[in-house]
Amino acid sequence: MMGLEMSLLLETLVAALLVATIVYAAILNRKLGRLRADRAELEAQIARFVECTHRAEASIKHLKAVSEEAGRSLQQPIDRAMAVRDELVFMIERGDTLSEKLSGRISAAREPRAEETPAAMPRRPRPAAPVQAAPGQERGQDRMVGPAPEEDEDMAGRSKAERDLLRALREAR
Repeated sequence: MMGLEMSLLLETLVAALLVATIVYAAILNRKLGRLRADRAELEAQIARFVECTHRAEASIKHLKAVSEEAGRSLQQPIDRAMAVRDELVFMIERGDTLSEKLSGRISAAREPRAEETPAAMPRRPRPAAPVQAAPGQERGQDRMVGPAPEEDEDMAGRSKAERDLLRALREAR
């Protein structure tokens, strides 16, 4: 009898374990079904992500090409501006040199020498007189007629910029 009871007990234990396995398999099957459904959705999202990545790469290439073109188009005005700046620096340096020479000459001409008396000093030529405004010209826009006599001597062999600078310095007196 003991053998029979033991056998019955073992079979009951196996039956209980089988019931537990069936319940666990049912739960596992349900979870696997949800995972399969989520997998299809995950694959769809991955496909959308790959598509967005390709579009982003294409946009980056387009943006890079546009920025390179903009850089090239901006470089030309920058180069021209640099050349103009270099010219202006040269002209300013040249103007400073000329103004120093002129101021030296002016101060030397204004200082009376010891051997000269005021009566013996040569007279400086006067600049041309201003002309009254022409009809149709606004008042206050008087203009000089002809160059001052001293300009003829100083202007020989000078560039237009140098002549303009000398005229401006003379008019500023």
